[in-house]
Amino acid sequence: MAPYIPQNYLPNLKKYKYQAIDKSLISRYVLAEYWNQLVKVFPLTMAANMVTLLGSVHVLIAMALNQIYAPNLVETCPRWVYFAYSLCVWIYGSFDAVDGKQARRTGTASPLGELFDHGCDSLVVSLVMVLFASTAQLGETWWTVALVFFALTNFYMSTMEEYHTHVLFLGYFSGPVEGILAFSLSTLATGFLGPQFWATSVYDLVPAIPASL
Repeated sequence: MAPYIPQNYLPNLKKYKYQAIDKSLISRYVLAEYWNQLVKVFPLTMAANMVTLLGSVHVLIAMALNQIYAPNLVETCPRWVYFAYSLCVWIYGSFDAVDGKQARRTGTASPLGELFDHGCDSLVVSLVMVLFASTAQLGETWWTVALVFFALTNFYMSTMEEYHTHVLFLGYFSGPVEGILAFSLSTLATGFLGPQFWATSVYDLVPAIPASL
């Protein structure tokens, strides 16, 4: 079995330095202080990788609920399940945002830590899309396939960009921030309105718009 990192690439780990640019206005003006306070909840004895792992586990919990209540992605779940989806993915996104902060405050930041972080993200991104497909009751259709495909493509392209530029670039709208926020708000709304909301015509939502348009 081939090693995860080939032996001749190991010296490059010592040269690596994490660099990121985050253009998100929500990150800067809304969530920054929340993240700064959240990281203080974790004791200095807790490894940053454990923060990453705990966040990812919450998505697995959401997936377990999905397999119980909506295994075919078309079933109507109890309302509390949608609230659980929202909370679990929000916790994942929050922990993902502060695991790097935890690494720096404990002096344990490392390339392997980022590798573990991105490895978990690469697994979680498709699961979150499946959860949304279940919430919108898309079923086992090409819509669900498209959601997963485009999410993974975006993740892959972002990773390749970082590989070549040595900088992780997050634009004004990115999956780790606005994507997580959009998912949490949409599943929260589904918990209140029910999944039939996703089958509602825009003309029903805005009756002033003539249906003939």
